[in-house]
Amino acid sequence: MESCTKCGEKEIFLDGLCKKCYLKKNPLLVSFKPVKILICFFCRKYFSNGKWTGFRKLEDLVKDIVQKRLVFNDDAQISSFKLRPIIPKYKDGPNVKVDIQTEIIVFGTYPGKKTVVKEEYVLPVKVIFILCPKCSRHKSGYFEGILQLRDVDDEVIDYAVNEAKKQNQRGIFITKQLKVRNGFDIYLTKRGYIHELGRELLNKFGGETKASKKLFSRDKMRSRDIYRVNVLFRQSKFKKGDILNIDNELFKVKNIDRHLTVANIKTGKKTSIMPKHLKVKAAEEVKETIVSLVFPHVEVLDPETFQSVKPENVRNNKFKVNQKVRVVVLEGNVWLVD
Repeated sequence: MESCTKCGEKEIFLDGLCKKCYLKKNPLLVSFKPVKILICFFCRKYFSNGKWTGFRKLEDLVKDIVQKRLVFNDDAQISSFKLRPIIPKYKDGPNVKVDIQTEIIVFGTYPGKKTVVKEEYVLPVKVIFILCPKCSRHKSGYFEGILQLRDVDDEVIDYAVNEAKKQNQRGIFITKQLKVRNGFDIYLTKRGYIHELGRELLNKFGGETKASKKLFSRDKMRSRDIYRVNVLFRQSKFKKGDILNIDNELFKVKNIDRHLTVANIKTGKKTSIMPKHLKVKAAEEVKETIVSLVFPHVEVLDPETFQSVKPENVRNNKFKVNQKVRVVVLEGNVWLVD
């Protein structure tokens, strides 16, 4: 009877070797390349193939990377394998290192053999927490420009700060917030985004923006100057829905950007006005009243005299008695503004 050429065992498995000796020489898992994972503890991205990529769970990340590093025996038929990272408790922070033991169970068969072979391994994975280059800039106070908010209300400041914070995954951060005379300064790490945020504020709140740049340093490698930018946003003193008295005519603000789009309360005709050419300092007070009569014509209660009067600009009869409406009183005349 033929015996194992290695240990003398009488039961041969393959190639003149018993099962134990053969599997020792020809394991299902041939090799495993060491794994070291660099993770930014601030933005929760890991470094791979020259770039930083986001992930959800550390366990899934380890499984994905380990799976790609496994090299199986070409002579075996791998039926399945399981990965289970054992992650110890840790607190991420700069230069924190976590040693993870990854349990691997491999199932497979060899040529001419029906019996499924099961092998178990424990493979090390080292995770190192650092700051990626973008987050390192953030933590160091680096900035490429300032969004200067002037003559704005708290809503504008809150909107700008919240929108900027949403950009962290893009590597854009607020490095400083500073209250200044007549406004608020937001220091940001990406100058292109400062222009972008300025346009958003302009479209949402109306007003004006001005951009300027200042030489910061010189990139000797690329032979070019590096600039920091300042984008100033000044909020419009009016908002959508305001009623303006322009040369004794009433207009409703419909839209605000660099211009004011207004509609004549009497005619409904729209026009565009440059805010800097507008001498109006404040919007007219809008008051609430009720419809007092609908036939033979529409009347409302004058909010100042409480007399039933006919509005100056009724263009339809789709009203009901006691319906609430908004009006402006100008020189004793009542105008509907809804």
